[in-house]
Amino acid sequence: MPGPRTPIEIVEGFCAAWGNAEWNRFPEFIADEVEFHMVPLEPAHGAAALTEECKKLEQLGAVRVKILAIGAAGNVVFTERIDSLELPDRVGDLPVMGIFEIDDDRIVAWRDYFDMQQALEAFGLTEVM
Repeated sequence: MPGPRTPIEIVEGFCAAWGNAEWNRFPEFIADEVEFHMVPLEPAHGAAALTEECKKLEQLGAVRVKILAIGAAGNVVFTERIDSLELPDRVGDLPVMGIFEIDDDRIVAWRDYFDMQQALEAFGLTEVM
């Protein structure tokens, strides 16, 4: 039986599940009381709200998550990512800096920092969904 996961393994597993639209795997990685904050927007509270936020982009196209760099300081994991949205006519890429806090083998806080105008342009939107 494998031992406890490291904070980096938890975040890598979560990003893989998200990028594969494996919503049923989210409970392996996120706490029920998780707080998700896309910093330009208002935070979402709870696992169901986080899952719904992640699913919103899937309505437009397939989300792909590419981790460029990852590191941890204790239970805080830092990611530099490219979050891509595969649209019918193109792929939109968004550079993102994400910070994940881990407690009891689950993500309890997730904050993403990105440029909102760049996100709208990359994903072919005129306003926030």
